Amino acid sequence: MVLKGVKWIDLDHGLVDRSIFVDEEIYQQELEQVFGRSWLFVGHESQIPNAGDFVTTTMGEEPVIVSRDKSGVVHAYLNSCRHRGNAVTRANLGNCSSFMCSYHGWTYDSSGALISVPGYKELYHEDMIKGTRDDWGLIKVPRVESFHGLIFANWDETAPGLVEYLGEYGWFLEARVDPQGHGSEVDAVVLKWTMNHNWKFAADNFVGDIYHTTITHKSANLAGHRTRSLGGAQAPAEAEAMREGGRYTEAQSNPDAFRMATKYGHGGGFTLRPADAPLYRGEVSEQMATYLQQRRDAIEQRLGPNRARIIAFNAMFPNFSINSSAEQIHVWHPRGPQKTESWIYFLFDKAAPEEVKRQLVWENSRHFGPAGMFEQDDADNWILSTKAATSAIARRHPLHYGMGLKDNNWLEPKEDLPLRRQGTWGETNQLNFYRVWQDMMWAKSWDELRSQPFEPV
Repeated sequence: MVLKGVKWIDLDHGLVDRSIFVDEEIYQQELEQVFGRSWLFVGHESQIPNAGDFVTTTMGEEPVIVSRDKSGVVHAYLNSCRHRGNAVTRANLGNCSSFMCSYHGWTYDSSGALISVPGYKELYHEDMIKGTRDDWGLIKVPRVESFHGLIFANWDETAPGLVEYLGEYGWFLEARVDPQGHGSEVDAVVLKWTMNHNWKFAADNFVGDIYHTTITHKSANLAGHRTRSLGGAQAPAEAEAMREGGRYTEAQSNPDAFRMATKYGHGGGFTLRPADAPLYRGEVSEQMATYLQQRRDAIEQRLGPNRARIIAFNAMFPNFSINSSAEQIHVWHPRGPQKTESWIYFLFDKAAPEEVKRQLVWENSRHFGPAGMFEQDDADNWILSTKAATSAIARRHPLHYGMGLKDNNWLEPKEDLPLRRQGTWGETNQLNFYRVWQDMMWAKSWDELRSQPFEPV
């Protein structure tokens, strides 16, 4: 049953119903309505460069295999045998010409086609009764598309194409995943851990919340923790506000600091660093300094000066992010209304020297990941916020997301910059994220979602 008409999100007053973070019925509906028809990140092409290569992941809670067949085409399909439903592989990654179910031996090739059924002639008499053997391949994800090496998949055949779905977010994403025109790659190691919080709190945090940094991460900053943002050092006013929890007015009045929200729920806070700002914080090796300069010069030449100067916190609806402060891909897989499995991929510019890649893994692991200083700060908040929503009394009272909602601070498109709000502090991006979430929970189809006029929050 679709819970349509329940107003969980109040855009006029900036309110969010706490039940969306803990209610089991709502959670089951979002697995169908949100994860069942959004574009979801399932891997990177560098993970499966050769025929027969595969990785396993999940789309919502659906276990899927992403593989490259013998002709080089990338497929995604449900990791579930069509005979009794058993997984056809338990591996995280590998290379094989076929997948055999360990229950009865039904076997599938790297495109998902059923190629062998024990006793097909003697026991089945070459008759599958309903359909032919060709109809009993692994259940395919009908839409698989790549964006500069990032592989996304969608269960809904009627969904808009990936580029349309990305919208203005693609403007930012391209510079992160293909900075020098040589493409990107991810490390073989993917960090995975589970925490007791709702997945939306993580996406909410990345899509628009710079407000928390002055308090949540103050202890890490006081301890001297810093990251080498590949976008460069922050603008002075914003950096000072983050460190000291002040100077908000100065930071908010900077037209080079803005937040952007898109039709389908993606967004972020962006700062165009001054042209003369340093490219890194603290001391770095000569090799790192040379690489960072080459990277910036290449982005400016290929994509223009704005994207060469940008640093950002951001998220793609529903559960994906690449943070400028740590060159990592974040994916938050739902595992229940109060449980999330976090995955982090280390993302590299293919043109980066191996020593630079090694340094970035070491530094970024201290920032985000199961042992990351900022990660632990954030996770503690998300866990406690989720737990609070289990309270019957607390659920009578919505959460406040009103910061900046009534500000008339729109900046019109200029050069390659999209429509945006001035200032990175505000909660309008989060409200836009929840607007799309609610629309998807209600809408019967992508036709209905497409037809709705986009009114930026």
